[in-house]
Amino acid sequence: MILVIGARSRTGQELVRLLRAAAVPMRTLTRSSETADGPDSVVGDIAKPATLDRAMSGVDKVFLLSSPAHDERAWHQNAIDAAARAGVSHLVRSSILGADPASRARFIRHHGQVDEHLRESDVPHTIVRPNFYMHNVTTGWPPTVDPQGNYYAPAGDCRISMTDARDVAAVAFQALTGNGHAGMTYDLTGPESLSHAEACDKLGERLGRTVRYVPVDDPTARSAMLTAGLNKWFTEALIELYQDYRRSGEDGYAAQVETTVFDVTGAKPRSLDQALTEDLGSPAVGHSGS
Repeated sequence: MILVIGARSRTGQELVRLLRAAAVPMRTLTRSSETADGPDSVVGDIAKPATLDRAMSGVDKVFLLSSPAHDERAWHQNAIDAAARAGVSHLVRSSILGADPASRARFIRHHGQVDEHLRESDVPHTIVRPNFYMHNVTTGWPPTVDPQGNYYAPAGDCRISMTDARDVAAVAFQALTGNGHAGMTYDLTGPESLSHAEACDKLGERLGRTVRYVPVDDPTARSAMLTAGLNKWFTEALIELYQDYRRSGEDGYAAQVETTVFDVTGAKPRSLDQALTEDLGSPAVGHSGS
């Protein structure tokens, strides 16, 4: 029996689809305030350790992912500790590329600290570390493009080897159902490294309009995020992440292209063009790109 924590995320939804298609016994963790995901869901909350003990009863393996939040580090540690108490034979955790417990960027620091906690636990595990998700571009960016076709972000000229969540799920599926993955850390990227300007060009082709990347400084980006309704913690976390990407530059850790998706699954990772087509449809006819 596999317990999926984070089943409503993009990665989690695809992993659940793959497990169901393969008829693998599974259950999903669902908070009591949410609508159950079907007969294979179990009520629990990673913020409440006692509920995790009940949810993991009879579970052999666990997939662990949570949305970014102020308490994300404690949540993941709760789940890891519960897995240890339950004698789980394998836990697959979604971390982040470059995870480092000493990082100045809280997302990267928190994931690095939790990765350390997992490695120090008695739980056999696999850590998957995806880079910046492509669905940020395919579904997150379009609503924020202004009427003049400008997309604003504090990314500077960094390059990022963006990852598709469907490929992350495919790697997690193999780690959960196959052999030889315990103790492994998998860095997951797409097949190319792109600047925000290049990603905007590709997005514009799919939307049939010009989309132009406009770099902004951190105070401008912070103000825009807060005005858009993001909470202060998440806003600061995003600013810190972009700062880390800028420090990485055009050929740093965020720009590196890995072959892990193919090595683990036997399938090539999706390019941003493929992700845009799957999420938004074929390129608009007659788009000039200018």
